[in-house]
Formats: sequence, structure tokens, C-alpha cells
Amino acid sequence: MFVRYSYLEKNGIVANRMQLARAIERYEFPRPIALGANTLAWNLEEVENWLKSRPRRSPKTGATNAQSAAFLTEAV
Repeated sequence: MFVRYSYLEKNGIVANRMQLARAIERYEFPRPIALGANTLAWNLEEVENWLKSRPRRSPKTGATNAQSAAFLTEAV
């Protein structure tokens, strides 16, 4: 299954086209597939795998899960 840019934006995966272009250029986000002359799409499985590989951040501290776990372990 393929998804278009509007899906990525609507689901909060990317904020804008410039951010997406930079991430693709730096190989930080899956490359799109050209479905037509003016149509780009992303493989949904690749996007989901990319999301799973991203570190989660704590909403209050901005720390990753590993940093939060280390902090909690040290606090005890």
C-alpha cells in the first residue's frame, strides 16, 4: 500500500514539504516512489518501520526512553 504526502502531513509524520525533502536528502526518511509524472507516494510499510525506529521522547522532559529509564533507575 502506498500513501501520499497528505497522509504523512495529516498523521503528524512530517510538518511540511521542506522538512520532508531535507529528511529524504539526508537519508533519514524513506524515498518516495514516482507513480506518475507529478505523483509521489511512500510505501506505508517503510514509513511504519521508520516510525518504529525513531526514539520516543518524554512529553515533559524531551528525554528518550533510554534516558528516562536511566534517570528513574538512578533516582531509586
